[in-house]
Amino acid sequence: MNPQASALDKFLEQHAVESEGDVLIFRAIPGDYLRRLHGHSMLCQQTYKPEADALVKLGFKVVADPDAPCGLCIVFATKHKEETLYHMARAVSLLSEGGTLVVAAANDLGAPSLEKRCAELLGGVRAFSKHKCRVFCGTKETARLGQALLASWLSAGELQPIPGTDLVSRPGVFSWNRIDPGSRLLAEYLPDDLTGRGADLGAGYGYLSRMLLARTRSVAELHLFEAEWKALEAARRNLAAFAHGVQLHFHWHDVTAGLPIDRLDFVVMNPPFHSGREAEPGLGQAFIRAALASLKPGGRLYVVANRHLPYEKLVRTYAEHEKTLAEAGGYKVMEVRK
Repeated sequence: MNPQASALDKFLEQHAVESEGDVLIFRAIPGDYLRRLHGHSMLCQQTYKPEADALVKLGFKVVADPDAPCGLCIVFATKHKEETLYHMARAVSLLSEGGTLVVAAANDLGAPSLEKRCAELLGGVRAFSKHKCRVFCGTKETARLGQALLASWLSAGELQPIPGTDLVSRPGVFSWNRIDPGSRLLAEYLPDDLTGRGADLGAGYGYLSRMLLARTRSVAELHLFEAEWKALEAARRNLAAFAHGVQLHFHWHDVTAGLPIDRLDFVVMNPPFHSGREAEPGLGQAFIRAALASLKPGGRLYVVANRHLPYEKLVRTYAEHEKTLAEAGGYKVMEVRK
């Protein structure tokens, strides 16, 4: 079980947390803590598709961007500090007067710092430590609220320009404030003769799709698949200028579960290879399988990956043609023809 969920479960076992209204959980994840909230009207905020799907299967209502008031709000910290502060601020904004905010944060995600910031926002918190995590809570009292902090954290978590570009992104998205060097390298080697119907897997905020569409006018239809809803929200904005010339489709989807479309002429991707903080090459391999299964015979796949990742053997079991187009900065760009 996730250590933050385990720590929260133990906290709720030992500390009574009353709620006069609904319960809202930001970045909700499955866990035993959920049974301790049984009897309350509960809403789960989750923008990462695999976690959202897992909660739906358990019978919980899941939304990407809640706006309903609540009496108890729980926030799970993420690896993006700005995103966690944003969720804390959103939570306080939605809490009724006298409502309770509870934050669960792993120590290696900056729990002590987050606890201090939360105390500054609310005017004080109570803290609990377990499973190398901290759980801290406080009450919303408008008279004690750090209004300047609240406004600052809300602003910092919204869509904003990526420095040096005309793209937008936000905390919680992969490489949210810069162009990922792997994607930049792949963009240099995308051909200008791609035509027909294609897809960008793990599309993020749409950088590769945008570079592709700027290079060729022969693409009729492009599907962007992305598991993080916040990234897809940014991608819609970043590709708006191309909507009149190509059919754009945005899918909030877990690519590792396969694709709902086939007969693609081409696929481009910079697949993930981490699950949390741990390297997981199987993620990229699942992306490659999904891509090659969805390409029509003769279709092309362009993929960038860390040089050490073992994708070649997998590719050769599916491909008629495979070659490395470039190696630089620890990355490799591969062209695969089904």
